[in-house]
Amino acid sequence: MYKNEEKDYTVSMENAEASVRMEGYTVTPKMREQCKRVLRGEATMEECLKRFLKSRQKDDSLWHTV
Repeated sequence: MYKNEEKDYTVSMENAEASVRMEGYTVTPKMREQCKRVLRGEATMEECLKRFLKSRQKDDSLWHTV
């Protein structure tokens, strides 16, 4: 996979996180790391979303097994 040159995305990340907080959500360290992986070209947004949806399905299945 193509990797971007090392760039400082600090301001972009801070702006995105501020926007998320204004919507009433929280950015976890895991979310922050996944965003950094996308920005560095180590993963695509699609891969991260698939991983997220898969983990959500596991969490949801815990509620349905009771």
